[in-house]
Amino acid sequence: MAGRKQLPKRTMLIRASLILRTGEDDDLIQAFQAVPARKRATFIKASMRSGNFQTLSYDDLPSDDDLEQSIADFLK
Repeated sequence: MAGRKQLPKRTMLIRASLILRTGEDDDLIQAFQAVPARKRATFIKASMRSGNFQTLSYDDLPSDDDLEQSIADFLK
């Protein structure tokens, strides 16, 4: 059976969902609208590599408590 050749390197599968809000994330919405669905993973990887992702400090990110409160406020 002639199938796809197995890659010799190990892989890691990451699944993520993004919620983009009009008015707040318009630039990202526009960028994703320009990318074909089958190219989104490549687009995300290229974006992460070209931005300041490598120097991102986890201290700059919201805490889990802040995110939980944000979700609770959204669901009210």
